[in-house]
Amino acid sequence: MRIKYDYLENELKKGLKPAYLVTGDEPLQQMEACDAIRRVARTQGFTEREVFHVERGFDWGQLFLSANSMSLFAEKKILELRFNSAKPGDAGSKGLIEYCQNMNEDKLLIITMPKIDGAGQRSKWFKQLDQSAAIMQLWPLEINQLPGWISNRMRSKSLRPSRDAVLLLAEKVEGNMLAAAQEIDKLAINAPAEVGVEDIMDAVEDAAKFDVFKLVDAILMAEMKRTTRIILGLKAAGEEPIYVLWALTREIRSMTSMAFARQKGEVIGSVLKKHGVWDKRAALVKNALFRLNEKQWSLLLQRVLIVDQVIKGVKKGNAWDELLDLSFAMTGKTLLKTV
Repeated sequence: MRIKYDYLENELKKGLKPAYLVTGDEPLQQMEACDAIRRVARTQGFTEREVFHVERGFDWGQLFLSANSMSLFAEKKILELRFNSAKPGDAGSKGLIEYCQNMNEDKLLIITMPKIDGAGQRSKWFKQLDQSAAIMQLWPLEINQLPGWISNRMRSKSLRPSRDAVLLLAEKVEGNMLAAAQEIDKLAINAPAEVGVEDIMDAVEDAAKFDVFKLVDAILMAEMKRTTRIILGLKAAGEEPIYVLWALTREIRSMTSMAFARQKGEVIGSVLKKHGVWDKRAALVKNALFRLNEKQWSLLLQRVLIVDQVIKGVKKGNAWDELLDLSFAMTGKTLLKTV
């Protein structure tokens, strides 16, 4: 069963499905979709939650043990499978199919994955999920859709923006929905209800030196000193490391996909257009694609999982040091640190 993001709330009112697959490269939508599913699940008695990070060598027996075991604290439990790749491999394919064929009504499964390509959607495991679960595919907004989304989100926060204020914020965030949401949250706290261009300028100026989406541009420009300053500024400002990682992960995934297309012989202009690269960022992206090849971007994508585990305390390490190492490796001027 397929569900559109915009209709999720209505679908949840009709009743919970035994499993959900939320797939795509838009972190804000993925986060909010999973939050909505969990929120409804909690009202129906799913008070316990267990999260599994699926990587190479993952023991699928852990999932089945948790799915079939009784809890001392709650009868119903949410099980989450978080994939860093949209290709689960042989073991993952078998595990997903087996779980779907033996679902437990007292367990709710939420699966998150990056964007799944055409081959993945033709696989047995995806077809099994399509029959047994609800699948939500998330798509980044088109450039012309962003102003409308920003306007609606601001109004949902009791803000009344002018048309020029909306267009200015859309230009500043350049398609990054997570960055837009963060700026809107700040405006809801600090700005008057009537939001004009000056309010947007003030908010963006306050954050311009150390905001997340400026960090990505500094990395693509291979400006290591500026990258360091922004990372340290984000840390000092109390930004959550996971938000920084989301921004870096999104860029790495996009660059990996574009590098793969170039490797297959696609013209660079066509590649940039297909991936919705804004004109003012085209030169930055081109230079980054010339510095690192598809294999190197893929290695960076693998590194993201390690950083995620450090941030969540699964692995030892300093989250901000890991983010800085990853940022440096993205510039192509330093070697990727191995673990």
